[in-house]
Amino acid sequence: MKTWNVMLVDHDRLFSAALATLIGGGPFRVSAHAASADDALDLIAEGDRPDLIVLALQDGMPEEIAGIRRLREGTSARIVVLADTIADRSLSQSLKAGADAYLNKSMSSESLLRSLRLVMLGEVVYPTNVAGLLMAAVNERPLSPTPITMPPSGDLSKREVQILRCLLAGQSNKAIARNLHITESTVKMHFKNVMRKINAQNRTQAAVWAIQNGLSPLVTA
Repeated sequence: MKTWNVMLVDHDRLFSAALATLIGGGPFRVSAHAASADDALDLIAEGDRPDLIVLALQDGMPEEIAGIRRLREGTSARIVVLADTIADRSLSQSLKAGADAYLNKSMSSESLLRSLRLVMLGEVVYPTNVAGLLMAAVNERPLSPTPITMPPSGDLSKREVQILRCLLAGQSNKAIARNLHITESTVKMHFKNVMRKINAQNRTQAAVWAIQNGLSPLVTA
């Protein structure tokens, strides 16, 4: 069974210890604790190589969002934000800063573990109201280190637009393949092409770009 190294980032050591106990079985192995994003980067510079960083968000202040951005620039690890509440501004800014998921601390342990597994498999786990919250980000200044830009007119194929709309509907690669009657490997190929064309670094940024450019979720029968 594949094992993923996890770094926990939170100033609350008691919460970190409890979280480590919760997720420290199965495919996850908690390898490091850090009190802040900068401390996490110091550990990475010293040789720690996490596959997954779980960062507890306190209040979504600008310095916390900037910390997510620095982590995204400094590591290829998947980044999951754990927040006390699902707030529109901190959610949209966290995703723009490079987080791969934004989860609620109040979710059940089973849901958390399932979400972490999905994140490590390349999926993006959205709260049920994420589409509406991301819409609120349309007029905000992008915080990602590489701004998401509009490709040349007509550069996206009809199939690539369908793929993006399926992404907005929260569909996995497997579900997209089934609904569009193509193979899962073809879906992955389209995603790779789309992200190159729109200058997105991950599926989350691709979803943000799609909403910013007027795409809507594709509802399939």
